[in-house]
Amino acid sequence: MSDMMLKVDNINVYYGQIHTLKDVSIEVKKGEIVALIGANGAGKTTTLRTISGLLRSKTGRIEFNDEDISHTEAHKLVSKGIAHVPEGRHVFLQMTVQENLEMGAYTNASYTKEGIADVYQRFPRLKHRRNQIAGTLSGGEQQMLAIGRALMCEPRLLMLDEPSLGLAPNIVLQIFDLIESINKQGTTILLIEQNANMAMSISHRAYVMETGAIAMHGDAGELANDPRVKKAYLGNK
Repeated sequence: MSDMMLKVDNINVYYGQIHTLKDVSIEVKKGEIVALIGANGAGKTTTLRTISGLLRSKTGRIEFNDEDISHTEAHKLVSKGIAHVPEGRHVFLQMTVQENLEMGAYTNASYTKEGIADVYQRFPRLKHRRNQIAGTLSGGEQQMLAIGRALMCEPRLLMLDEPSLGLAPNIVLQIFDLIESINKQGTTILLIEQNANMAMSISHRAYVMETGAIAMHGDAGELANDPRVKKAYLGNK
């Protein structure tokens, strides 16, 4: 088996008549953090939704651990080892923290007790609030819960869509520390992030999307020093 975990090859996605993704190809190797950056509307979320089976490509193929998953139903991808934390967190607001985590183990029931203990070790703040209704948590705590719930299915690939959105700067640092920690413990990560500086700082490689297509890709450190990327995404002239 190769060290390639995810291979997205030449996908094209349409919303009605609108050509949203144009010949997009992305590779993620085992153990990497790969960032997907770009302006709003560039196609980043659509790319994740297509990998997750929520949208379908008209062309190309998507492989996960050398298996073609282009036509696999979304719920079946979870048991294959793909977890997707969407933008906006989408925790179950009327349920407690603990109940949210239990819901995350629906494909992996035998792991529930061990998984919850692991999540509480990673996120001590959630342990203190385990009986609290999720809707009363802060934005940062809800983001931790959304990531924790995704970890309950023991994913091999964790896809995160805008995990820092709407969070205070000190909480953003905590979330990115947690993402790095999750990666170091063996989970491969595909990250969409408006905060390009933060995303590049923890990623091994990165892809830049513009108007539905991949404009640039390469080593994250090298891309972060590219004048075009600096000017467009990193706030430098």
